[in-house]
Amino acid sequence: MPQHLNIIEAIERLFRSRMRFERFAMLYTRDLHQAQDIVMEGFAYVWEHRESIDFDANVEAYMFSVIKHKCLDWLDRQLVRFNAEEKIKTDAQWELEMSIATLRAFDPAWLYDEDIRRLVREAIGRLPEKTRRIFLMSRFENKTYGEIADEVGLSVKSIEFHMSKALRELRSDLGKYFSVMLVLLSWYRD
Repeated sequence: MPQHLNIIEAIERLFRSRMRFERFAMLYTRDLHQAQDIVMEGFAYVWEHRESIDFDANVEAYMFSVIKHKCLDWLDRQLVRFNAEEKIKTDAQWELEMSIATLRAFDPAWLYDEDIRRLVREAIGRLPEKTRRIFLMSRFENKTYGEIADEVGLSVKSIEFHMSKALRELRSDLGKYFSVMLVLLSWYRD
C-alpha cells in the first residue's frame, strides 16, 4: 500500500477521534471554541509535518502530545495577559489612591503662588527628555497612549512605562504640590 494512503487513513482516524481531543483540550482551556481551535491547529500541525511523522506508531498519542503543547502555549499566553491586566489594575488603583491623597492635601491658594508654579515647571523640566515629552503629550495635549505611541514610534507598553515613571518622579519631587501640577496642566489644556 502506498505511503500517502497510510497518512490519509491515519489522519482520517484521528479526525474521527477529534471529540476526544476536544474534551482533552477543554480540560485546560475551559472554552469549547478555544479547544476546537487548538485541535484544528493540531491537525494542521500534523498535516504540515506529515513527512516526518511515523504513522505506523501510535498516532493518537502523538496527536495528544501536539494538543498538549498547543494548550500549554495558550495557557502561557493567558498567564501573560492575566499578569498584564493585574499590573494595569494595580497601577490604576495606585493612581486612584494617589489622586485621593493629593486632592485631600490640595490648597487652592497654591494655584496662584508663583513659587509653587516655578517648582512645578522645574520638576517637569527635570524629567528625562523622552519621558517629559510623553508626559506633556498626555497631560498637556490630551493625547491617548495609542496616539503618542504612533507619534514617537514606541509601543503603548513603553508609553505606559514612561507615564508611570513621570508620575512617580513628579509625585516624589512635588509631594503635596503634585495636585497643583495636575490642575495647572488641566487649565493649560482648555
